[in-house]
Formats: sequence, C-alpha cells, structure tokens
Amino acid sequence: MADYEFESTNRLLKVIIALLLRREEKSVQTLRQQVEILNDFGLRPAEIAGIIGRTSNYVNKELASIRKAKK
Repeated sequence: MADYEFESTNRLLKVIIALLLRREEKSVQTLRQQVEILNDFGLRPAEIAGIIGRTSNYVNKELASIRKAKK
C-alpha cells in the first residue's frame, strides 16, 4: 500500500475509535450532530456522506448551516 493509503486508513480508524467512545453517551444524535462530529474529526464532506448514507450536497448544506449558526 502507498503511504497515502496508510494515512487515510489510520485517520479513519481514529474516527471509528472516537465514535465508539462517544457511543456511551445516552442521547441520540441527529444527522446534523453526526455531520458536525465527523467534520470536527477532520473528515471531508464526501467521506461523511458515505458514513451517514446521505449525499455530499446534503453534508455541505449541513456544514454551511452549522458554520452560520456558530457566528
């Protein structure tokens, strides 16, 4: 495997571990919250879309809304 494949795999494994640790939280997270968490972990919109089963366009709209709400 090439170096970029190892880096990508390592990044995704870190995200999986972090998500498993958060799984202990009792509250059910909305798709928007999931998008925000995955974005905070450094995933690209296309990667987030693949994880949550939505389109990249949906993820980009959610991210824009999240950024707007933070201002």
